[in-house]
Order: sequence, then C-alpha cells, then structure tokens
Amino acid sequence: MYKVYGRPFAGSLIAEFLLSEANEKYEFIKIDYDTSKQDEFLNKNPLGKIPVLECPDGHLVFETTAIVAHIVETKNILIPEIETQQRDLYNQSMSIMSTSIYQNYHHINHSYYYVSEENYDDLRNMATTRQATLYNYIESILNPYLCGEEITAADFYLYMISAWDQNRKKLFTDRPKLSSLIKELSDRPSIKKVITSHSNH
Repeated sequence: MYKVYGRPFAGSLIAEFLLSEANEKYEFIKIDYDTSKQDEFLNKNPLGKIPVLECPDGHLVFETTAIVAHIVETKNILIPEIETQQRDLYNQSMSIMSTSIYQNYHHINHSYYYVSEENYDDLRNMATTRQATLYNYIESILNPYLCGEEITAADFYLYMISAWDQNRKKLFTDRPKLSSLIKELSDRPSIKKVITSHSNH
C-alpha cells in the first residue's frame, strides 16, 4: 500500500487525488511542522517538506511534481500521449503552476520566509500582480481543460493550488472557464472523497 506523508489541504492533496483516481489504496500520515523537523522524517526528505510518497516496495519519492509523474506514469492515467502537442502543453502547464503560481502563493501566504515584515506588502503586491497574469493565461488556454478536451493531472493540480487563493471571488471574476473547471472538479468523486476525509478530522 502507498503511504502519503502530508498535511490536510496542503500540497499533499495532489498525491491523494491521483491515487484515488487510480483506485489505489493508501494511508495518509499527517506530518505537522515539528514532526517534519525530526530525524525520522528528515530521513525521508532531507528538506523537511511534505509531501512524501512511500511506494508499496518501500522506496520514497519527494517533490510534488516528481510524485505526480510517478503516479500518472506508473498507473498510465491522466497524462497525454508522448510526442503530442497535448503532452507539451501538459508539461508546460505543470511547470508554470509548480514553479511560478506555487511560488507566488508562497510569497503571499508565507512572506516571512523571504523578507522582513516592513517589506511584506511589496512582496505580496508583486506576487499578486504576477499571479493575475498567470491566471489570465490559464483562462485563455482552457478548452475546457488545460490540455484541451482531455482531463489530466494538471487540472487536478490547478484545483489544488487555486484553493490557496485568499480572494477566490476575485480569482473567478472574469474567468468563467476557470470557474467552470473548478466547479466540475469539486464534484469529481476522487476529489470529494479526499476533501471529505480531511474535513471530518
């Protein structure tokens, strides 16, 4: 059985979504901040960050995009065929979201990691401006999914990170395709199952 080391509603959600889509049984193991800094967890990920995926054979995968790649490639789900435009768009979308949108949210929600308190507003304002540009781009390519007519793991990743937005009403204003996609995904059984499991704890 797989094990997902993470926190409720954090970056480990994507691993749970995809394992649920693959009908794979897994155990969710909650890792709080203090636990993440202890040797037992640092032996799993020396950076002390979640998520970490423990595979049935015992080997470990950390870094979110690496976990996504492991699941979609080994289970052959939610990824376009190689050597297609859709595969390039998939890789591009995953890169944009994991390196740029994710980073902007981290600047907004965890400014103390980067600058002194008197500079919080500047950092957050710049990140918010960058975020608007990126979400406008996403709105322009949704058709209805990030890779066209085929739903992929990238759409599940988009669902996860958009949930971290502090002003979701503004996020969906003038972005009807994004709003429609997020609503569709919120009703998807795999996502509902995971969200419900964390909401009940």
